[in-house]
Amino acid sequence: MQTSPDIAAALTRRAALAGVAVMAATTAHHAIGAVVYGTPWRLHIAFLSVPTAAVILGALALHRRRAGAPSGRAAFVVLVAVLALVPIAWIGAYEGVYNHVLKNALYFLAPGSPVLARMFPPPMYEVPDNALFEITGVLQVVPAWIAAAALARRAVGRWTTRPGNAAPPGEAARPGAIETPGAYRMGSTR
Repeated sequence: MQTSPDIAAALTRRAALAGVAVMAATTAHHAIGAVVYGTPWRLHIAFLSVPTAAVILGALALHRRRAGAPSGRAAFVVLVAVLALVPIAWIGAYEGVYNHVLKNALYFLAPGSPVLARMFPPPMYEVPDNALFEITGVLQVVPAWIAAAALARRAVGRWTTRPGNAAPPGEAARPGAIETPGAYRMGSTR
């Protein structure tokens, strides 16, 4: 049975690994774009992805090794900041949601729309004409969402319990069980 610190550690690890997955996905996506569209400049993302993934993994390792120490807490701050700024906001929200989900939605739902041309002007943006490129672009959102959700759950500190972990109404919780936030027990004064 997991305790609250165990759950926090698991959520931190999930967020970090999902962030690394975002960086790997965006590297693959941009490499596909470089080949498909003959734009080798797209490979610049590797110069961002590799160091970002290294910082994420290094900060996670330091935080796990020295969790209670100031260096461990500083590593956690770095980890959260890098995750929030690069894999979640920049790659997930801007590159994935705006550049691919929204562009594809407008392209397929409102073909020829002047809004599409205004929001995604050529030559900076490609018309969705390559399924692999567009699918990999959209898929960047998935690990970014996982990372964001894990960080949000950790920040809020509310973890759902599995059936059987929380005490039934009127009974004392088993040792190590996680009580649902705001739960009411018989005889409780809260």
